Amino acid sequence: MRRILLPLFTTLLLSICAVSADEPKRTMNLLNTPLEKVLPIYHELSGLELVVSSDVRKLHPVITIRSASALSKSEMLKLIEKALLEQAGVVITRLDEQRASVTYNDALPTAGVGDGD
Repeated sequence: MRRILLPLFTTLLLSICAVSADEPKRTMNLLNTPLEKVLPIYHELSGLELVVSSDVRKLHPVITIRSASALSKSEMLKLIEKALLEQAGVVITRLDEQRASVTYNDALPTAGVGDGD
């Protein structure tokens, strides 16, 4: 098992476990990680250029994601999208093959883990 500690945030830990030659599986643990640190992780995993709205740049929530089991890259992306939506009201929408829009919907109920304000 190989472990990589990303310097984006000290509480961020992605464990990489190779279980097949097709796609490695990983666990993801983000504990009270600021939104501005989560978006670069999403960018890195997806390879998409993120077009971030000015409303999102003004937000300062923290996001917590814990995966109990190893996930594929696509499962990790879905997990991040779900956490952003439920905890911060942030919506990621694919625009095309290379880009995704990142917007804030203040009408969505959020169950934020914490708020950086």
